[in-house]
Amino acid sequence: MIKIIVILVCLLIAILFGYHLESIQGRVIIDLSGTIIQLSLLGSFIVFLLSFAVAVVAFWLIRKLIRAVSGSRTWLGAFSSRSQQKAFYASINAMLMNESQQARKLIAKTVNGDFKGSNYLIAAELESQAGNSEQAQAYLIQAMDYPDAEPLAIMKQAELKLSSNQAEEAMNLLSNIEGKIRNSKAFVMLKLNILQGLSDWPQIESLAKENKKLLGDDYVVWASQWTQGEFSAIASKHGANALKQHWQELSRAERKDVANQVSYIKLLIEQGQSAEAEKELLNFASKRKYQGYWDLFKQLNHANPVKAMNFIEHEIKKSPDDAELYSVLANLAYNTNDIELAHKAINKAVELHDSPLDKALLAAILEKKSEFQQANTLYKGLLK
Repeated sequence: MIKIIVILVCLLIAILFGYHLESIQGRVIIDLSGTIIQLSLLGSFIVFLLSFAVAVVAFWLIRKLIRAVSGSRTWLGAFSSRSQQKAFYASINAMLMNESQQARKLIAKTVNGDFKGSNYLIAAELESQAGNSEQAQAYLIQAMDYPDAEPLAIMKQAELKLSSNQAEEAMNLLSNIEGKIRNSKAFVMLKLNILQGLSDWPQIESLAKENKKLLGDDYVVWASQWTQGEFSAIASKHGANALKQHWQELSRAERKDVANQVSYIKLLIEQGQSAEAEKELLNFASKRKYQGYWDLFKQLNHANPVKAMNFIEHEIKKSPDDAELYSVLANLAYNTNDIELAHKAINKAVELHDSPLDKALLAAILEKKSEFQQANTLYKGLLK
């Protein structure tokens, strides 16, 4: 728009200037090797403008020709730029629609386009999903030419190395990354996965503890892995009593750590201490809400977990549309052979949320009730 305004202003000035020239008496004489050309001042001005316009067009064409010969994809100027932008956004839409092949074709049209490296990152991701790791690596190297895309490009290269069981090379790449991205959850999670590939559990523990808030619930997953090993060693060598003693000897902060709690409850159940696990689990679950506790309730298997069932029924009254709570109650009832309660609870769970695990439990309950045809129908549906 600005260019058009400038051109119009220049044209207006030229017309006004030409109008004034017409009123001025005078001639311009040009001698071309004996050929004499006489022009009025206005005529000479028009010739000058036309010559200037021809020179500008010639310069533009020569520049575009040089770029075309040198391999540039922008030789079509603004038209090419618009085409690349259209292909860029269309590739994103195709990717979101899971049309991977079409997305790859579209993003390939944006090569050498001005997208600050984002187009190469998308192209690399699409090629990686298609199993073309070498092409993905090539795109990531191109993305590194752009400062905004470089950190993420290096991270993606590290992911490719890790997927190829080259954990050391992945860690070397990660050490080259600088800036705010090092404080992101994606970076920390990738580093933890690389350390896992290196079996460096002390470093995993240190990194996870440093980023506990950043990791959120994922912290429990990582922390459980190193505490599980420690607790398992105690339980296997010295039994459940030694495990309980070790738990009491931990600091208050360590006993409040959810990862430690989960590992402790799991091992109590494995050691045949389900009643003790129920007592501890109720203590933990009454003080904080954590989704992982529900899975532990499902694993309780002693004869009469009345307190646990009462607790879950109380939670259901507070959250009557929570499918997970009905699933927990159904598992507790099934483990204690209260089939009617289990059937009633799991029906409600499946009604609220279509979970394959809950359907599998419903099929098992139907088998217990000798309703084999319905059970088989459910099993067949799960297999599909």
